[in-house]
Amino acid sequence: MELTLIEFVRLALAGSLTLVLLSALISRFFHARSKRQAMARRVICRLCLHAFEDSSHGSTVVCPACGATTARGRHRSLG
Repeated sequence: MELTLIEFVRLALAGSLTLVLLSALISRFFHARSKRQAMARRVICRLCLHAFEDSSHGSTVVCPACGATTARGRHRSLG
């Protein structure tokens, strides 16, 4: 099968478009994943409302600004 110049250009354009769309989807996936991981590490102190990131796996963290012990996660006790 012989390709004409027009068929070759169409295939090249379609391949380029496919590559650009695929790389955009992969980039968005990894960006969303890194943002989700950063939000999971973010902690807000219950006393001074200082926001910081902590990568430890404990259920409580010590605030670097005021030294208060803060529970990790959404369900915190208010006492």
